[in-house]
Amino acid sequence: MFENLPLEVVSNILSIIVIGLIIVNFINYKKKIAVIEGLYKLEEDKKLTPEDKDFISSSITEYEILQAKQQGFNKLMYPAFILIAGIFFIFFKVEEAMIHINILVVTYIYLYVKTIHYKNFINLLRKINI
Repeated sequence: MFENLPLEVVSNILSIIVIGLIIVNFINYKKKIAVIEGLYKLEEDKKLTPEDKDFISSSITEYEILQAKQQGFNKLMYPAFILIAGIFFIFFKVEEAMIHINILVVTYIYLYVKTIHYKNFINLLRKINI
């Protein structure tokens, strides 16, 4: 069944899956930003409870850890992306290799977006005076 499936189709399907992950990540980001906005409103009204303050400080620590892990993973993946791109250029014509490199570009964007989200969460939570 899959013997006749062109490799370009598989590459494009993987790219669409990663784009779906980017969209899901963005939706989750918007939900978390809404929570942070609620905390800002509580801070403006001087209604932050000790539980809220604990939540903010633990969230900052959690996102700092996640950001450090994500940055380490990104540093690990960048050489792997270059290696995979090189393999594509070795085994395929330039036109075909460019089609397959699409998945690398989309995955790079996904990793970069995750790093930015963690950084934004940390910065927004630090602006809340606890």
